[in-house]
Amino acid sequence: MYLALPVLAAAAASTVSPLFMALLLPVAAVAAVKREPPAVWLAFMGITAASYAWFSLDKKTDHWPSVPDEIVWTDKVSESGGLLRGFAEDPAGNRWYVNYRFRSEEERDRFFLEGIAGHRFLIRSEREEPDPAAHPYAFDMEKWLLSEGASGILRLQDAEPAGPAPGMSAAVRRWREALGSHIRSHFPESVAAEAEALIIGERSATAPDDERAYRRLGITHLFAISGLHVGILIFLLREGLLRLGVRTHIVRTGLMLFLPVYAILAGGAPPVWRAVLISLMLLIPESKSGKPRMDILLSAGMILFLLINPQAVSKPGFQMSYLAAFSLIHSSTILSSARSALHQAWLVTVICQVAVTPVLLYHFFETSLSSFAANLLFVPLFSAVILPANLILLILTFLFPELAGMLFGIYVPLREALSGLILMCAELPMSVWTPGRPDPPSLFLLIAAVLMFFCLLEGRKAWSAAAVLASSCLLVHAVPYTDPSLHVTFIDVGQGDAALVELPYRRGVILIDTGGRLLFGGEEGQEVKSGTGVGERVVVPFLKGRGITGVDKLVLSHPDADHAEAADEVLKEIRADEIHIGPGTNGEEGYADMIGVAADKGIPVREMAAGTGWTEGGIHFRYLSPFESEYSGNNDSLVLHLEYGPFRVLFTGDLEEEGEQRIVGEYGNLFPVTLLKAGHHGSRTSSSVPFIEAARPSITVFSAGRENRYGHPHPEVTERFSHSGLPAVSTADYGTMTYSFHPEKGMTVTHHRSSGK
Repeated sequence: MYLALPVLAAAAASTVSPLFMALLLPVAAVAAVKREPPAVWLAFMGITAASYAWFSLDKKTDHWPSVPDEIVWTDKVSESGGLLRGFAEDPAGNRWYVNYRFRSEEERDRFFLEGIAGHRFLIRSEREEPDPAAHPYAFDMEKWLLSEGASGILRLQDAEPAGPAPGMSAAVRRWREALGSHIRSHFPESVAAEAEALIIGERSATAPDDERAYRRLGITHLFAISGLHVGILIFLLREGLLRLGVRTHIVRTGLMLFLPVYAILAGGAPPVWRAVLISLMLLIPESKSGKPRMDILLSAGMILFLLINPQAVSKPGFQMSYLAAFSLIHSSTILSSARSALHQAWLVTVICQVAVTPVLLYHFFETSLSSFAANLLFVPLFSAVILPANLILLILTFLFPELAGMLFGIYVPLREALSGLILMCAELPMSVWTPGRPDPPSLFLLIAAVLMFFCLLEGRKAWSAAAVLASSCLLVHAVPYTDPSLHVTFIDVGQGDAALVELPYRRGVILIDTGGRLLFGGEEGQEVKSGTGVGERVVVPFLKGRGITGVDKLVLSHPDADHAEAADEVLKEIRADEIHIGPGTNGEEGYADMIGVAADKGIPVREMAAGTGWTEGGIHFRYLSPFESEYSGNNDSLVLHLEYGPFRVLFTGDLEEEGEQRIVGEYGNLFPVTLLKAGHHGSRTSSSVPFIEAARPSITVFSAGRENRYGHPHPEVTERFSHSGLPAVSTADYGTMTYSFHPEKGMTVTHHRSSGK
């Protein structure tokens, strides 16, 4: 406690926030209660100061390394849609995140034939600034690069292979790449991705639907190499070598030499190194005093890992791995109460899942409820069958490929049947609890409830422990339903539209457009459709971060890709009661994927037009356009008007001047408005002067991408608003913006980032 926690707090304080020094307060309180001697206090403070100084030396300074002309690719490299990206190191030892667009299929094939990981490349490149996070719940590239120890981003204009790089680390990376290539070429396609994940920790080839199923069932850890995998590997190697007559001390020495190499081969993630470091310590022959305590071994491993890589402290994998391990070690009293092997497996699952719940909710906004049952089935199955089968089949593909082929004929159908079972179980209702990211009071409440849960469980008060945990979870879940404000959020989806309306007391949720990506000649779309589109990266995280798993209505203003392309991605993760589209748009190509997902999920798709609407919770929603029954373009966008007392909002889609004039003529009594979502992202064909003068918005929002190719919002349009004395802002400058209206307090605004202008 006096050694590990100071090092952990110092690492977090120096790399994330100085506020993490507060972790030392409980340690100091314990030391005071125990009346520790001055020597303990001096050691405690000295370790803290020395650790903080060490970690601060590792922080980035104001000096930025120069752009290199040579790099060596690491093994964290992937290719999709002709784009090669991953980490590389320059001759000075700086780590970079690198992007390179292949100029032809021939060049791509040549690169992979000659090898990438562990190979030198002569390059011509430029430094890129990471895009800011779209909102607080979205992936933050800058923070991720920092956690990976990267100096920045390089975009390559030219790259030429220059042969294998010297050194042991580069050689191990080449071995890992060769092993992955061997698996892909010798394992059947349906099981190759799983074999890569289980054997070398490479999960980039895992299908998005499979990843989603593993996440919903809470069994993702089975596909991330950790203590379970390392333990099984050691057992198989040790037993195999001993049965071949190899002496015990030689086996032990060989394993100690092999394990660090395997950690690199397996990707070097924090859980891998944790398992390897503890295994190495356990392999050391016993002294006269016997084996050291497991908590001391775990603490020593954590300290060693942080001294080498302090940035890992901010990674969810590091946090969950060590939290689960420490929880298990200190739950021996709970585990000793097990009445059978099944009961013990259940207790292990409960301990690990409950311990990491605050971390899961903070980083991923949800936790699996089905994991308590799913792990009872799948952990033994993967431990006893799937993982050993993959290791044995890998060995056979080298030694006896024909025998491996015969065994694949038996294994593959069984594994595919299991995949079907996993996908089916993942779709069961109530599989996942998604309360969103807890606010600080809720997070502290959860942490306190988890600690109380373990104390009560250790005292054999299982029902009281469950009651404490359940009641705290219900309180956290109820927070959004106590909010009396109406929230209108314009989500930063780049060059596109997406807005979210949350009614007071969460009585209803309406999502208006989902964003998407307009593709042009020569651009590749595969990376968007492979699970990295704006719907999955931006919209779904915002909804889940707010604790939203379903919307009452999904309103799609029109079929353009920048408004609706991501709808199918959103619908795969977020339930919608119904979908509203404009008249005559059902057969439009832009809606094809959305219509398919809606049909699969039984979601009604309704065509709406001017004059239709609904009222919910005292809030009136009206469609002011389109007037025609056939779709002909931007002027047939669905235009939605929201009215809540004096608070009025107008969502205009891509409405242009002609459509604006007609709305002013037909619905002038609904003007002025409080909030205006400007038409067509601020194009000069929209936001005409007569419309602006009629609407007189208190604030106008342009939904546009940073440095977009169209120059939106157009200077002529911003000048129109400025000339009329009407304020206007853009998501390109402020990111995601939330406007909240309280019946008594009026309107407030929350900007995710400050203006870049």
